[in-house]
Amino acid sequence: MTTFSQLVDDILVEMVRPDLRNSIIAYANQTLREIQLRPNSNTAVNYDANRFEVPLAFSSDGMWLWSLPSATRFQDVEAIYVDDLGLYVPKRNPRIALEFSFEPNPDLYWYRSGAQIAINGVLNGWTGKISYFMYTQTLAYKAAGARIITYNVEDDTYLLASSGGVPTEEELATETNWILQRWADTVKEGVRAKAYKRLADETRARMAYSSFETGRLIITQSEPSSS
Repeated sequence: MTTFSQLVDDILVEMVRPDLRNSIIAYANQTLREIQLRPNSNTAVNYDANRFEVPLAFSSDGMWLWSLPSATRFQDVEAIYVDDLGLYVPKRNPRIALEFSFEPNPDLYWYRSGAQIAINGVLNGWTGKISYFMYTQTLAYKAAGARIITYNVEDDTYLLASSGGVPTEEELATETNWILQRWADTVKEGVRAKAYKRLADETRARMAYSSFETGRLIITQSEPSSS
């Protein structure tokens, strides 16, 4: 368990290279994204920890557009459900949808269009739900005096830096995430591999990368996911 800034500090102290801080920050965020991909194939893993579900309120007839919460972090739609029909909306592109006009509810389908999800076949006033997956947020490094929360390794707790109180989930999300909370050692190995490669220390880079790949495989086998 750790925070993003504390992990960066740990690596900098370990490598005795404070001049690499900006690189280590970038490597840490890159490693967090890599952990959300399947080893070898680099296809996204739909981790339960990355799932969100929100209600939908359709405000037009026929086609209705839902804007992605974040075009850069959005991963995949899991399901779209229309309450008024009691049906899940199938995914089809517009051309394919026309070819299936003989099926029940032929006008009901969805597809992605840029930074939006287009849902066809709904009516104004209907409601529904959408469940989807998002990659973890890119985290920013903060100097010790600017941190909202800190991780206390002695008693394994997160504390508010200002008061020592218990932080909310929203406050935790500014400085850490589920990967750092549960798999910090694997993240560190991924950062080490990149840093040692940057320094042309091929032996240490290979050892760290091998350890990172092993850890990444363990995560995919241990963390609940829908794929």
